[in-house]
Amino acid sequence: MPKLLPDVEKALLIKLKAGDQKAFNTLYQVYERKVYYNLRKLIHIPEIVGELHQDVFLKIWNKRIELNEELPFEGFLITISRNCAIDFYRKAARDKKLTDQLALMMTELHDPITDSIALKETSRALEAAIDKLPPQRALVFRKIKLDDQSYEHAAWHFGVSKGTIKDHMAKAMNFLRREISNSRIFFFIALIIFSLIQVFRS
Repeated sequence: MPKLLPDVEKALLIKLKAGDQKAFNTLYQVYERKVYYNLRKLIHIPEIVGELHQDVFLKIWNKRIELNEELPFEGFLITISRNCAIDFYRKAARDKKLTDQLALMMTELHDPITDSIALKETSRALEAAIDKLPPQRALVFRKIKLDDQSYEHAAWHFGVSKGTIKDHMAKAMNFLRREISNSRIFFFIALIIFSLIQVFRS
């Protein structure tokens, strides 16, 4: 369903605040795919995403009186969606079974190194893991992954062959994957931080 014009959305929000089910259904049809897509980026278990997706719109209905029709509805929707995701991760951190399920899913679907770097390289856990690498290997890893340099540039910078750089990177990535995957505390801190800083984009 195409995006609503501001005046149309405002009129729907006024009706929604008054308890109009049809207005709610229209807004749901406009935004339900975007909410699902963004939750899916944060949580990689389809069943959980489906549950949170329902929770988001249930909260919208229950909190409809708090809506400000003068503000974009999407902003309110983003706040509710983000809070649902964060609440889920906090709950998961206290549930060993769910923790293990998430860890397995994340290992299968994502490279934990790339995910960690996406957190603006501020994770202390990642920094600590990098510090455990041999000095030269740590420098190579930082140059390529954190400074976003090519293998060719790194080879020129360190005065070694491209093959040597590839070898350093392969060994560094294998080590860091094991190091980060074994750290449950890092895993959930990273996910919660990611939830907090993630901007829900189309």
